Amino acid sequence: MAVRSQLKTAFQVHQELSLEAAIHEVKNGQSQASAAKIYRISRTTLRNRLQNSTPSSVGAPTKFASHEEDRLAEFFLACSDQGVPLNRYHCLQIFSEVAIELGMQSTTFNDAFFNRFISRHPDVSLRITHASNRKKDREWTTELCEEYISRLRSLFDRGFLERPEQVWNLDETAFDTSEMYDRVVARKGVNQIPSQFDGNEKQCVTILPCGNAAGVQLKFMALYAGKVHVQSRLDDTFGLCYHAVNSSGYMDTVHFANYIRKEVFPAINELKSVIFLDGHYSHVNNLRLIRYCKQFFEESGNQVEIFCLPSGQTSHLQPFDVSAFGGVKKKWKMNLRDRKLVKGGRVTKDNLLSHVVKLWYRTEGCTERYAFNVGQSLQSGFAKTGLFPFSPEVIRQTVKLHHDPQIIERGIRREIQQDFGPLINILKDQYNISAEKDLEDIKEFIQLKQKGITPGAVLANVMQKDLFGEAPKKQRRQVNRQLNTEPGALITGPEFVAELEKEDEKKKAEKAAVEAKRKAAAEKKKKNATKEKDESPTASKRKASNVKSLTIKKARV
Repeated sequence: MAVRSQLKTAFQVHQELSLEAAIHEVKNGQSQASAAKIYRISRTTLRNRLQNSTPSSVGAPTKFASHEEDRLAEFFLACSDQGVPLNRYHCLQIFSEVAIELGMQSTTFNDAFFNRFISRHPDVSLRITHASNRKKDREWTTELCEEYISRLRSLFDRGFLERPEQVWNLDETAFDTSEMYDRVVARKGVNQIPSQFDGNEKQCVTILPCGNAAGVQLKFMALYAGKVHVQSRLDDTFGLCYHAVNSSGYMDTVHFANYIRKEVFPAINELKSVIFLDGHYSHVNNLRLIRYCKQFFEESGNQVEIFCLPSGQTSHLQPFDVSAFGGVKKKWKMNLRDRKLVKGGRVTKDNLLSHVVKLWYRTEGCTERYAFNVGQSLQSGFAKTGLFPFSPEVIRQTVKLHHDPQIIERGIRREIQQDFGPLINILKDQYNISAEKDLEDIKEFIQLKQKGITPGAVLANVMQKDLFGEAPKKQRRQVNRQLNTEPGALITGPEFVAELEKEDEKKKAEKAAVEAKRKAAAEKKKKNATKEKDESPTASKRKASNVKSLTIKKARV
């Protein structure tokens, strides 16, 4: 059983050194009484240590044996790895059930026992969970990961992943202007505590940062919802912000392509570069961006490829999501919380950019406690996702047990060829184990240990399947194989571009057909209206009157 080491006080260290010195003197011929008197140690303690150099720990023994607790800790960790983590209540239930199965007299366990169990196993701790979409998790399988690696390897072989200045990443995030929840001091018994702020609590601004594996940060793009640009929003931003406005406040193809053309392309000096993006429609279905890439290559000779990361898996494959945004949001919330009591310190949508720029780029007046430190975090994100330095092994490690539960089954079914004859002979001769079933169980246990699969992992895998059931494989046929972004896709590749252009022409044709149909319907409606007007009784009377007046005029003439 692993025991957590604790720091010792100076007095405890002095006592241990004195005891070791007294034991050394006794072994050299000095009496126990004189050695204990010189070093001020109890004679009973000295005598006991001489008789037993490795004394057992003080206190009552644990309820479970050492090996039983290790198996329980192993099972708890395996459940966490496979996406079915257990809380304190679940663990106490399992303790009781195991105690009943073992025939123990005391089968009740409380929080104190649970806390001691955690302290005895340093690898186990209480952590905060986050909701994970099981559908998306199941899609990130070992096969899909290998296909993603093969596409990245093609980029690597072509020289796009050799230097950190070649590898870029962009991703959107939202910045709120107020903190909705906080723990505060208030009157006991009051259920709702008001915290006033200016503006709308759902008010947020879309921020699109861009950086490379060398830690270089470009101007970020701030996208507001509205109709006009407000110049005052750029006050105190020192030209470090690209401002944009559209009706929805969400990223669209035009603003995204224009940002890359105006801000990203001028910062690219490498002959070959790649920009990694997620699968948002404004990133993927963007012919304008592809045309800008071709134009940039013709003007500068620098080739830029746009690579879409596997759809639904950016939480563990995109550098900004893996290492940067978590720390940024945490410090932004701290900044919003602490500015509540500062006069004039409220953050609104009109002064939000000045606060973000100050913390993002550490401009004048930035408090180090709230600084974002995006550059170093982004470098770490590229390394953790295996993009730079390019590492297939790191990418393979992103396929966890809760992503692909079949990993355990594949490991169990994988055969290891070896000779168990000598072991069987020893078991029969020395341990009197000869039953065929017992020998097969021992062989299976040895094979699992050789494969690195623990009994706790097997049990957790069975529990995960029992709770969620077998996940059926989707038999959905891809309508357009070239636009499939599940394993990642090179958006600027000729096949992908051809399919985008084909889809664009199809949309234009459909739009033209709808417009022609609308015009034909309008013309038909106009003709019918004219015909009805001519055939109406009023029109007939008017026509007859006109004929009569014309006849009278002719008679007069």
